[in-house]
Amino acid sequence: MGFIRTLLPAALLAISMLKGQDNVPPARTILDLSDTDQILFVHRTIELGFPMNRADQMTMLIINCSALTLPLIEEKIEEALKVVPPQASFVETASEMIAYAGDRMALREVSKLVTLDEKQFGRLVGRTLDNAGNWRNPFEVAYDGLALGHEGISRRTMQWVESSLVVERMQRAWAETLVNRYGRVPDEAEWAVDPIASRLNERESLELRRTISILAENANRKRGRR
Repeated sequence: MGFIRTLLPAALLAISMLKGQDNVPPARTILDLSDTDQILFVHRTIELGFPMNRADQMTMLIINCSALTLPLIEEKIEEALKVVPPQASFVETASEMIAYAGDRMALREVSKLVTLDEKQFGRLVGRTLDNAGNWRNPFEVAYDGLALGHEGISRRTMQWVESSLVVERMQRAWAETLVNRYGRVPDEAEWAVDPIASRLNERESLELRRTISILAENANRKRGRR
């Protein structure tokens, strides 16, 4: 899996220069541990500075146990921000790990960081939604982000939505999400109050609706044939 090496190779190679090696459970068994043992594993991994020999295990926990793992990482980021001088490489690596989960929990934890410093952490909203596409329909997560009721998250989510909807593949993804949310192609009343559609400017809404409605009709027909 090695996602951490892909995300921040230079930073991680620097912080993984540790004295000695510790024994860790195989990645395939990390999810079999109790919550308590998983928490201990995450704490120890953070303490060691996210060494590479724990990358696959952390990947498994971040993707499959985000509700347990991400709050622990976010808490340590807040602690690191108080250190003088700031632990910049740790903060960058840890915040990317949160965004990597690409789910509602990731956005919830990102919202805490955005509240602290939107200039520094606002980019993580888009990163989270981009990563969501690796595991699920990213528009499902976009709706989750808007439901948080956090102004900074909502604003950044809509920036991501508007930039993404210029791509046909993403238009199809939104159309599929609409059909899943409403059980069919949304009508006038539903479109008017839909959390995403209602936030689009009027010109974009009118132009997009025609396209999205056609794609949603197609998605609905496919759904009916299942």
